[in-house]
Amino acid sequence: MASMNTNTAEELIPMSIFNDERNYRTDEIADILRVDRSSVYRWIRDIGDPLPAFRTKENGQLRCAGKDLNEYLLKHKVRPEYE
Repeated sequence: MASMNTNTAEELIPMSIFNDERNYRTDEIADILRVDRSSVYRWIRDIGDPLPAFRTKENGQLRCAGKDLNEYLLKHKVRPEYE
């Protein structure tokens, strides 16, 4: 009988991909996770469960707190590809 994969999200994802004390630009997030920047914007705009983000000033760059990123990735079981 084939065994089922019982890995939890905590086992699949390193606990801290991002530094909790730092804020990240959308391009930095995309580079670290190896996704297109449009994916990061889509996560931020998601109506059901958005990735928390803020602007540095009015009409400024979007930033995401490292702590929020780590929590979002854990919740959504996102696993970046490593070389």
